[in-house]
Formats: sequence, structure tokens, C-alpha cells
Amino acid sequence: MDSIIMSYITATYLSKSDMTVAEQEWQKIIQKMAPKFKSAGALCQTVSQVFNKEGAFILANMWEYKDEKAFVNCQQLFREAEDEFNKNVGIVQKIFPTRGVILHDVYFSD
Repeated sequence: MDSIIMSYITATYLSKSDMTVAEQEWQKIIQKMAPKFKSAGALCQTVSQVFNKEGAFILANMWEYKDEKAFVNCQQLFREAEDEFNKNVGIVQKIFPTRGVILHDVYFSD
């Protein structure tokens, strides 16, 4: 994969059920918008559940983009997705975004 820019966003929830519902709703929205994200230059979204923080309910989303322009283009799409998410569910979440330039990837399989 030829990613250049990545963003890593964690979202913390008050309960496991909030986390589960939020993840399912977010994925419905993202799947519906997938063609727009692809057109904008998003390459990959990886979702994980953070498990090394006892008693915490945290999801992590890593997005990879082909370049800085793609990252900027996707920001408006994220706002649209967030608006739809907030309209569909009333779940409290604390969002912590991190952005970075990918320096190198190390692959351990063929």
C-alpha cells in the first residue's frame, strides 16, 4: 500500500454497550460513504478495540491516505459522517485525533 499520511483516532465511551452501538453505527455510515472516501483518496480504515486499559471502552480508527490532499479532502466527509452519526445515536464519546506522516512500513508476511 502506498500510504503517505495517516490519522489515528481514539474514541472513549462510557460503557461497553455504547462502544458496541457506536462502532456498528459508524461502520454503517462509513460503508455507505465508502465510494466518496475512495474518490477523495482514502486508502484504508482499520478499526480496533483497545484492550490494555482495564475498565475503559476505547475504539481506535486508523485511516491511511494516499497524500496530504487526500487527507484534507476526507475531512469534509468526516464532518458529514459525524453529523449523521450524531443524528442517529445520542452516544457520548471523547475523541482524540492524532495525525502523522508515514515514515516506513515493515511487513512480516508474504
